[in-house]
Amino acid sequence: MKFIQSELPADIIYLRQVAESGFSSTTDANLDNWFSFEEMERMISQGRGTCIKAVDEEYKILGMIYAQQENPINGKEGLEKWVINIISVDPNATGKGIGSGLLEALENYAKNRGCIKMFVYTNKSDEHIVNFYKKNGYSDAGWIKDYQYGKNNSAVFLIKYL
Repeated sequence: MKFIQSELPADIIYLRQVAESGFSSTTDANLDNWFSFEEMERMISQGRGTCIKAVDEEYKILGMIYAQQENPINGKEGLEKWVINIISVDPNATGKGIGSGLLEALENYAKNRGCIKMFVYTNKSDEHIVNFYKKNGYSDAGWIKDYQYGKNNSAVFLIKYL
């Protein structure tokens, strides 16, 4: 398994397919409600984000992760914080360390660009995903009631110091 920078726009259709299949059985299955591949491309073209893909020996994309700087309007502080917007692994390839490998590759990339804090938020009730991040060194940074999609869908925020 290799973890390499995505090639945009060439990879976009395959990244979307991996994301859609990875989220197909979740409450977040409709990616258009919460994620924009067009915005991802724009942020990457501005040098404010990155998308890393996991590829097998035949270069088939089995996973992807995208993160971006928090906000440059906050000066150095905003540039030192990155937010993970999406991570997805092909459901047929889970349990093989792909997600953890994607996180590690992303953290190394961001750290080399001055990042000292990596944030992520996800559904508070999704214990599997929360535990995945905790297993990879992220800790609780708090939660907000009814943060996503209205009532009864709170978000938990996690942080890792790089």
